[in-house]
Amino acid sequence: MVEEVKERNEKVWEPHPRQVEFLSLPSYGEGKVFEAMYGGAAAGGKSEVLLMLPIAKQWIRNPKFHGIIFRRTFPQLEESLIPRSHEYYPHFGGKYNASNHSWHFPNPDTGKNNGAIIRFGYMEQDKDAKAHDTAEYHYVGFDELTHFSEIQYRYLTSRIRTTDPSLPAIIRSATNPGGVGHAWVRDRFVKPCPTGGKILLDPLSKTKRIFIPAKLTDNPSIMKVNPDYFNQLRLLPEAERRAKMEGDWWSFSGQVFTELRIVPNSFESVDGKPAPCHVVEPFSIPSYWPKILFIDWGYAAMTYAGWIAIAPDGRVFLYREYVARQTPIAVWGSDIRRYSNIDENLVSIVIDPSANQNRGEMTVKQQFLNASGFDYVEDGENARIDGKLLVHEYLRWSEKPKRYVPPEGFVQETYDRIFRLHGVKMADEYRSLFEPEPAETNLPKLQIFNTCGEIINALSNCIYHETRVEDVAEFPGDDPYDALRYGLSRVNRYLHDTKAFEEQSKLGKIVQRLQMTGDMTTFYHQMEAHERETNSNVVSIHRFGSRRGRYKRAHI
Repeated sequence: MVEEVKERNEKVWEPHPRQVEFLSLPSYGEGKVFEAMYGGAAAGGKSEVLLMLPIAKQWIRNPKFHGIIFRRTFPQLEESLIPRSHEYYPHFGGKYNASNHSWHFPNPDTGKNNGAIIRFGYMEQDKDAKAHDTAEYHYVGFDELTHFSEIQYRYLTSRIRTTDPSLPAIIRSATNPGGVGHAWVRDRFVKPCPTGGKILLDPLSKTKRIFIPAKLTDNPSIMKVNPDYFNQLRLLPEAERRAKMEGDWWSFSGQVFTELRIVPNSFESVDGKPAPCHVVEPFSIPSYWPKILFIDWGYAAMTYAGWIAIAPDGRVFLYREYVARQTPIAVWGSDIRRYSNIDENLVSIVIDPSANQNRGEMTVKQQFLNASGFDYVEDGENARIDGKLLVHEYLRWSEKPKRYVPPEGFVQETYDRIFRLHGVKMADEYRSLFEPEPAETNLPKLQIFNTCGEIINALSNCIYHETRVEDVAEFPGDDPYDALRYGLSRVNRYLHDTKAFEEQSKLGKIVQRLQMTGDMTTFYHQMEAHERETNSNVVSIHRFGSRRGRYKRAHI
């Protein structure tokens, strides 16, 4: 293949092994790979491989060949593809037409530059894709595919065709993680096989596609020309560093929740402790753990419901999710109730506050209550920034810095003076500054069952808003994130209700003792003592009330 990109015995360009893998993908016949995406880490030679593919395959020798390579904006073309093309295309007889941003190659039959054409295009808006309605391309390339919308990409696939068996009909892309299209590109190419190199069959079109990963170390030329580049990347913020150095598609520039770990990273293990991970294998949730149901409703958008269980140590487990699209409230309300009937000790239900809007004769909330049979549902707290900060707190897996301790240490005279002037409460607050802080043994506080894919995807795809710099930008599929904000706000209030949580923790220890010892006599004595301490008229562990006001003691 290298021989095909030489002129007059002068080597113009030599692909490195990973680029060769991409260039060698079949372009014709039954084995043809219709879609291929090359990328991952920075400096993998992505733009070059898109530019040189028609040269390496010798398609430019066919005067009928018509290809186009896109960037999102014209300034991006001027900064990258166009100047790079001037380094290579003239060696193969290409003449550049600046008026329509295209290269014209010699026609072998006439010797004139009226042969193969490679254009450069851009699409800033989705509607710009329609400018190619009448075009027919043999080769379409997308440089930085994650900068494009899925609509733009899918629309251009309909412009690819050929009637000449010696010419291809393919689409090739290159990109780094990140950008507005990160989620759909990852889902289409990376998620089915994160390590890449596997042919995927589209279930609808029956066409083939593949992801070819590229890492910085795959490009020996960049390591030779600029050996410090690797160290420069190490100085980047964590999310951007992981994306550009390792080609990590679950971490990218602009990502909000950079602390999210879907799989553990061995290099983050500290002092022999396991590497952090928020996604866990499902297990049987104890019946006595309090549960909270949270809902973000929609019709055109997704309706999402999640169930969280609160462990005695304050750690929370998102153990079930429910998703409906274009589904009547009567249906999803009934479904959510049916799933909730499995649980014991459902202590609260919260819903998107927009459910108070009228939809016909009743609000969404009223219709949900009617469909589900629940007595009451609370409005979720919709303070977006506070909610985002709370999600950060529950995802946090490293301990907080120790609090400030006055350098002089505890001084009895200072304590006595505060006591005389302000009373025992403030004096004890002063004393508490010098008491050792307990270790945080329940990190991360949020654990997600690996069966809850929608919330994992939503958290992975959250990026910052362009103007409201502390807020999460809205995006298709963000409904689980919004629902989680409502759920964690309610969880936080429950945990800070000291009396309720202390009672729950005591009960948890009693049940844990029974499970460890099997001593039913001690269990009954402890339960009787526990009930005497609490209000005997209130059943503290119950199934959330139905419209008929029924309560049921948990089976422990």
